[in-house]
Amino acid sequence: MAATTTTAVARPQLVEPGKDEAPKIQHLLQRKDTIAKFQQIVPRHLNPDRLLRVMAHACYKVPKLYDCEPVTLLGAMMAAASLGLEPNTPLGHAYLIPFESRRKVKDPKGGRDRWETKVDVQLIIGYRGYIDLARRSGSLVSIHADVVYKGDEFSFEYGSDMHLRHRPKGLRDGRTPEWAYAHAKLADGQAFEVLPYPQVLKIRDNSQGYRAALAAREAAKEPGQEWKRKTWDTSPWVAFEHEMAVKTMVRQVAKWLPMSLEFANAAALDSMSEAGRVDFGAIAQDPEGALIDVETVTRDAPAAEPEQESAREDAGQQQAEKAAQAEADAQEATEQARQAAQAETGAAAAKKAAKPNLFGK
Repeated sequence: MAATTTTAVARPQLVEPGKDEAPKIQHLLQRKDTIAKFQQIVPRHLNPDRLLRVMAHACYKVPKLYDCEPVTLLGAMMAAASLGLEPNTPLGHAYLIPFESRRKVKDPKGGRDRWETKVDVQLIIGYRGYIDLARRSGSLVSIHADVVYKGDEFSFEYGSDMHLRHRPKGLRDGRTPEWAYAHAKLADGQAFEVLPYPQVLKIRDNSQGYRAALAAREAAKEPGQEWKRKTWDTSPWVAFEHEMAVKTMVRQVAKWLPMSLEFANAAALDSMSEAGRVDFGAIAQDPEGALIDVETVTRDAPAAEPEQESAREDAGQQQAEKAAQAEADAQEATEQARQAAQAETGAAAAKKAAKPNLFGK
């Protein structure tokens, strides 16, 4: 679909505009310097012109995006483009999500402070986007992730006879989730990760985005703060729990797979965007430089995401449990063999003692 064109005054180098003269995002997307920046960051297998049209169509489908700061929205679009992901399309690769935030602004004349509502943008990468990025490594044949609900047929086993089998039973609505998993088929084998659903929720609870949504829900209970309830209702883990659980499992199994740099950057960018800690304006100003290292566009980013730390701890704990279980199984097998040998020796001795003496009286 062609982008909507508007008549606007030509502007100098891309800078964050003032409120009274904010250019339309369509105008920014059609500027020569914007097109040049897209051409610098878009992967070679994608057409920059088509991606620009997709970006314009994303705003058409979600008009609230027009209320975002144009430069910030442009930066979010460039971040998606750098990963080769098309936002807000049926592919489900990524989503540009507008959300309202309020901040207190001081009166320069010394009067009473006032509350100002601002529309920000989040770039959320969908699980299908992660799957697409994972396949780009070249060593991945296929990858699948899902949630197991009560009543589904499900079995799995690690070790020499490792297997994973899931047969869903009807619609998932109204049924309790019990497990979540991701399975990857490689050119030379397979890998999968299975977690009890409470463990998935633990990873959710440690994510910055979910904790921010919880804080908004609690704040909405205060008089005059009811508007914050919408932040909770529209947060990804509340509105799209199944999809977020699937995405979590794709990221879990990715630790054991050969992954591309794009996948690693997407995971970091996704976590920080969900927590609202990405300066998309910096990406719009210098997309090629800012996207080299995602940490250069964060606002006071901690050393590691709590979700990532939790995932590492969970993985280490699972490895330790598997090793301990394997050791226990080996010890049990040794003990069973020893007992069988003793039983066989005892049976032979008893048989010999019971043999009649043909030369005796």
